Amino acid sequence: MLNYDGSRPQDLPVDDWLKTLGIESLCQWDTIVFLDRHPSILVGSDYIARLLGYAAADVLAALDSLKTSGLVEYSRVSQEVRFYQVTASADATRRDAWDRLMTLADSRTARLVLAGRLSGRDRPE
Repeated sequence: MLNYDGSRPQDLPVDDWLKTLGIESLCQWDTIVFLDRHPSILVGSDYIARLLGYAAADVLAALDSLKTSGLVEYSRVSQEVRFYQVTASADATRRDAWDRLMTLADSRTARLVLAGRLSGRDRPE
């Protein structure tokens, strides 16, 4: 399958883009894509975990990591929910990496490439 620019997902510098953004696991990727597709969502991390099929602790760790890397902001807990929002980067390199990865988010082939690149990173060593 070719992308809009004629390249194949497996030939793109996906690892570089993931590194630029600080995305290190498939759980982080799935979480950030979910939040991007549901802007300004008010839920608990356990609810996100159920929807994505991950353990609540894994999604909570992913959210904390995404916040630390500046990709997500969230409010303080109120009645066991938070307000989650993906943040735009002022850094052109990070914004470019984000835009390029998000164009791949809807492609099954690209999802398989990302899963292959990030597989095994969700499990503690």
